[in-house]
Amino acid sequence: MIPADLPQAWRARAEELRRYGAEPQAVTLEATAAELEASIRAMDGEELTLQEAALESGYSERRLRELLASGEVPQAGRKGRPRIRRADLPKRAGAARDATPTDYDPAADAAAILARGAGGGR
Repeated sequence: MIPADLPQAWRARAEELRRYGAEPQAVTLEATAAELEASIRAMDGEELTLQEAALESGYSERRLRELLASGEVPQAGRKGRPRIRRADLPKRAGAARDATPTDYDPAADAAAILARGAGGGR
């Protein structure tokens, strides 16, 4: 489940809590869902520099400039100071913004490094 899915899931749980008479807990869960939605909206509206956008999207700054120039990505900044809203970032497979903490397996990474060091990578 991604963070954007949580408010709806929390509201469904709040309804379930209400059926069992847990009104204060349901109200708390609904308030938490509303806070998360507001936070997600604010984050999506944040204007990123090309350097920040490149780090999050996986595209180079040059490619992002090209996408801005062609109109494929809306310009959120002004002339000489390009910006891209986080919600408008193009998505590239394998980019950092798609990664989750479970995507990285340190044990597998260490094994691969060791294998290369033992002559497996040449």
